[in-house]
Amino acid sequence: FWSVAEDRDALHNPAATAEMRQRYRDHFSSTRLRRLALRRQGSAHHDLWDAVSLVMTALGRADGEARLGLPGLGGFFSPRHDDVLIGARLGNQPLLAAIRSLSIVQPKNQQRRLVDFRNLGADELGSIYESLLELAPRHDPLHHLFSLENLAGNDRKTSGSYYTPSDLVELVLDTALDPVLDDAEKQPDPEQALLALTVCDPAIGSGHFMVSAARRIAARLATVRTGEIDPTPTDAQDAMHDVVARCIYGVDINSMAADLAKVSLWLEAMSPGRPLSFLDHHIKVGNSLLGTTPALLHAGIPDTAYVALTGDDKKIATAWKWLNEKQQAGQTSLFDEGGLEIGNAEQRLAAEEIGARAAEAQTLADVAWAAQRYATTTAAEHAVRRRRVADAWCAAFLSPKTPNAAPITQAVLEQLS
Repeated sequence: FWSVAEDRDALHNPAATAEMRQRYRDHFSSTRLRRLALRRQGSAHHDLWDAVSLVMTALGRADGEARLGLPGLGGFFSPRHDDVLIGARLGNQPLLAAIRSLSIVQPKNQQRRLVDFRNLGADELGSIYESLLELAPRHDPLHHLFSLENLAGNDRKTSGSYYTPSDLVELVLDTALDPVLDDAEKQPDPEQALLALTVCDPAIGSGHFMVSAARRIAARLATVRTGEIDPTPTDAQDAMHDVVARCIYGVDINSMAADLAKVSLWLEAMSPGRPLSFLDHHIKVGNSLLGTTPALLHAGIPDTAYVALTGDDKKIATAWKWLNEKQQAGQTSLFDEGGLEIGNAEQRLAAEEIGARAAEAQTLADVAWAAQRYATTTAAEHAVRRRRVADAWCAAFLSPKTPNAAPITQAVLEQLS
C-alpha cells in the first residue's frame, strides 16, 4: 500500500515543499528500498528498518511527519494491540530480501519483471485473495516465527469464495447500477442524489465489485460537480474518496476478504492530504444469508426452526418444537421473567452519528473519533446482549438436533436477553 500510494503521488500532503519531498525520496521512500533491494544483499545493521518504522509510525499518527511532508493516514497504519512487529527490529539483509520478493516476479520460462505498483488494483488483489484462501497465518511468539500453513480443507470451497471476473462485474453494473445512476442525475440535486445511493455486495471477496461500482458512481459525481465530461484527476479522486466514505457497503464470511476489500477501497480512494476513510461500519464480517430483525425476534422462534435437517434426529426436533410452543404460550417456570428486549434504536442513532462524522472526515482526528465511537457502541453491554439473542435465534434453525445437544428455544432467548 505504501508503494502504491507513493507511485501514484498520493502519499504526500499537497502543502509539502519540494525540499520535504526530496528528503523523503532520498532517504525514506519505498522506491529507494526497492532500488537497494535490486543492488544489494544488505548487512546486519537495522538502519533501513528504522527508516521504515519512522514512516509507518508517521502515517498512523494524527500529525504525520511534517519534516517529510507526510500526513496522518490512519487505516492499517494506525497502531494495533495485536501488531506482532511492535518493538521488533529487522536487519537490512532480511528486510531487503522481503522487499526483493515483493518487487520482482519471474514467470516460468520468462525473464524477471518489476512489479508495477502504480497500476496495482482490484484485479490483481483478487487473484492474490484466492491463493491466500488456501493458507492460514500462524505466529509463534515463543520462537519468533511467522508462517503460512495449508488449511486442512480448502477454504475457497467451504466458504464459496471465488474471484469474480471483470466481464461479469461490468455486466452486472451495466444492468443494475447504471439505470439507478441515470435516475439520480435527473433529480433536482444530482450531487446529493448520487451521494445518497448505497451499493452493498453481500459477498465482497477482494472488493472487485465494490471498487468497480465506486468508480462508476465517482465518475458521475465528478462530472456533476464540475460540469465537465472529462474531470481533472484531482476532481475524480476527491469524488472517489467521498463515494467510498458514503455509498459502499459489503459483507463477507471470511475476515481476510473484509480486510482485503478495505485495502482495495483505500487504494482507489486515496486523496492527497486526506486520511483513509473509516470503513469498519461499512465492511462487515458475517454471513449475509443468515439474520433476523426486531420484528422477527418479537414474534419468537417459529416452528420452522425445528425442521429436521441432514444429520438431525426427527424425534428430537419434534420434541424441541413442542417445548418451544409450550414456552411461547407462557408455560415457562414461574420464576422466569420472560420477554425480549427488542429494538436497535440506540445502535441506529450511533450509526448515523458515526456515518456523518466519517463521511465528512478531513483529519485523522475525525476518523479516530468515528473509530472510537464505533468501538464503544459495538462493545456496549446491551449491544452485545442483543447480538447474542439474534445469533441464538438464527442458531435455532441450524444447530444440531441430536440427543447430546442442548435445545435453543424461546426460554433460552429470554434468558440471554
